[in-house]
Amino acid sequence: MGTVMEFKVLATEESGYSDGLTAGKLARDRGLELTPYHEVGIDDYAKGFRAGFFNQLGLTGTWGG
Repeated sequence: MGTVMEFKVLATEESGYSDGLTAGKLARDRGLELTPYHEVGIDDYAKGFRAGFFNQLGLTGTWGG
């Protein structure tokens, strides 16, 4: 008989955002284009991806100089 193992996926908002952030930075560095999902996705991964892709880490949410 084999060994039975249980795997649990811990999906949190922070991990989705940080995973997307890393992927967005990597895509920007490689010169890749946004997919429709990355352009309009409203989940945390897509939001993180756009932040990394457009290098918007330090924005406070206000426009202007």
